[in-house]
Amino acid sequence: MIKTDDMLNKLNTYQKDAVLDNSPALLLNAHVGSGKTTVLIAKVMYLHLVKEIDLKDMVVLTFTNKAAEEIKDRIKVENPEIKEKDMPYFGTFHSVAAKLLSQSLPIQDIGYTKDFTIMDQDELIELANRLIIEHRFTIKFKNKLTNRIEAIKNGNKLYGNMKREDDIGSLWECMVEEKQKQNKMDFDDLIVHAMTLLKTGTFTPKWVIIDEFQDCDSAQLAFMKAMCGTGTKLFVVGDPNQIIYSWRGSEKNIVKTFKQTYDAKEMSLPINYRSSSTILDAAKQFLADSSELEGVREEGNKIVVKNHYNPFNEAQYLCDQIKKLTSEGTVSYKDIAIFYRTQRQSKTIEDALTKENIPVEVSIKKSLKDIPVLRWFVSLLKASINSNDKNNIITALNDKGFGEGLSFAKIRGLFNNKAEDSSVLLAKIFGFNTWFKDAEVGNSLEIYDYFELDNYLSPTSSTYLENKTFILDFFDSMAHFIEEKNLSLTEGMRDYLNSSALYGIQIVKDSIDEENDSVKLMTLHACKGLEFNRVYIVGANDGLIPLRTASSEVQEEEKRLFFVGITRAKDDLEISYYTNPGDYRVLEGPSNFVYMLPSHLVAKEENEAQKVDLQSIRKEILANQSKNTQSLDAEPIKEVDPEEQAKDGKRVKHEKYGEGIVESEDEDSITVIFDAYGSKTFSKLFTSLEYLG
Repeated sequence: MIKTDDMLNKLNTYQKDAVLDNSPALLLNAHVGSGKTTVLIAKVMYLHLVKEIDLKDMVVLTFTNKAAEEIKDRIKVENPEIKEKDMPYFGTFHSVAAKLLSQSLPIQDIGYTKDFTIMDQDELIELANRLIIEHRFTIKFKNKLTNRIEAIKNGNKLYGNMKREDDIGSLWECMVEEKQKQNKMDFDDLIVHAMTLLKTGTFTPKWVIIDEFQDCDSAQLAFMKAMCGTGTKLFVVGDPNQIIYSWRGSEKNIVKTFKQTYDAKEMSLPINYRSSSTILDAAKQFLADSSELEGVREEGNKIVVKNHYNPFNEAQYLCDQIKKLTSEGTVSYKDIAIFYRTQRQSKTIEDALTKENIPVEVSIKKSLKDIPVLRWFVSLLKASINSNDKNNIITALNDKGFGEGLSFAKIRGLFNNKAEDSSVLLAKIFGFNTWFKDAEVGNSLEIYDYFELDNYLSPTSSTYLENKTFILDFFDSMAHFIEEKNLSLTEGMRDYLNSSALYGIQIVKDSIDEENDSVKLMTLHACKGLEFNRVYIVGANDGLIPLRTASSEVQEEEKRLFFVGITRAKDDLEISYYTNPGDYRVLEGPSNFVYMLPSHLVAKEENEAQKVDLQSIRKEILANQSKNTQSLDAEPIKEVDPEEQAKDGKRVKHEKYGEGIVESEDEDSITVIFDAYGSKTFSKLFTSLEYLG
């Protein structure tokens, strides 16, 4: 009790009220940087230590494995007596669904066994392609097969401009049947099957707690509902201002739906502890309602808004800035992050930083297909622990780089004739479970020898050592996982492979490690949940930030995404845009988002490398244009003195943006509010405007 009191005394009033609340359903609006994870952990500990709720009677759901591990680790720090096994239902939606199916629900009722394996998206598409060939299905838009499978799951057989149905319905029926035969589930199956079995009422926790609730989709909400018995209480934590994943299924009205469905009580965590008040005040401009968001930190430095000629100039500037800051000891590399809207923007910056020997990590979601030897080896292991896994058997045997390179016809013959002895690798696959049991395998390196992997890694090849290292690292990771979870080697292998299918991180580690002393590069979507002392947001041009779209709903989500990026910064924030983006989809000059930043919070800086005598260059260019035009018997360009050319309030015409009114000008630039496009700023050197009188 004393430990709980100490924990509660560290909370502010809003946080403590949420922890102590005992409502049947509570919606906690946790604003950015308000300590929501601290509150969630305090809630769990309060329920466990004070209300004496067993941790096994709580389901705690997150959207990332990282968030789930952080919650469990911090709980174990609060009370070292709590072990991993005491929190079986703390994890992502999919991992908890998998745990329920394998341990708590009557899975045999739907034709599966508890030792089922999990398919990742690549495996699912491989299965679909194999069935298309075997059954000679006619599938239109085959290059969009992933999208078509998602559509058919929701009952949509037509796609694109199709007027008539093809064989997609029959393909899906075959896939469902084949998955059941192979005792395999894809990600969506985990939620759907668990939800079906939960309705029997065989598992009803006392509490369901959800982190980042705003990211839920309708299936996840239904999964939560199916879990609830008459006495189950709900505690969901989220921030409507951070709904940025509607493109992958999250429901924009999920908060409203929850409140109406469960008559939920609503509370808030309005105090931001992360960002300076300057950064926080700027971020508020991108919220529909910022009235409740409060800050406690000092004013801090102004936000720097910087113009670069193009991404290459910007990359060199960033190198110079980072070298200067780190040499002065102002910040470490790991305190710095660079955010962009699209992944394609990272290459220029990464190359420049690498060239200058600045340590850098780029957040890119990798999968097994990015490392061929692991893709093959994982297929081999999955086939070996589940001899019904026809797809992975085919992948392991067919692989020309590491397998036996057998044709599909040859493999089909092996299945039909059951001639295991005609394929050494197939005999190893079918004999694995017997060998594993009889040999009483004590460590994963014995598996390496069993498969005689050196024969398949080609010891004479230049990639042998690299590929062997990948597999040995895989074994080390698996051994650590098994030891940490306190599992047997057999059970541990299956759980590890299933866990890796869900997250990918056990096999292909995330390229971002917050503790590494390196500059972090990532998209605005990837930065959610992180924080850095100094943040650079690049490419704040229309067409990037925000992306160009006609949908007002998407525009609002773009604002929320920019808000997320801004609020990752604790002390210093710099936002930049390009004069010449080098991309036809992107407009020159700052986007409207830049103009939304209050001027008193902003310090505009010019890149020293771009400071030139614009008036002199303009006159020279105009003179050259006049000569060139006259040589083509066209009318010469009339040079107009910029001081006489632009006057506030004058109507002007631009060949691209149409008519507008001059808002302001200075020595080098002119700002016009166009009737159809809003405010645009131009360099007097590079643009000409027609004055309408």
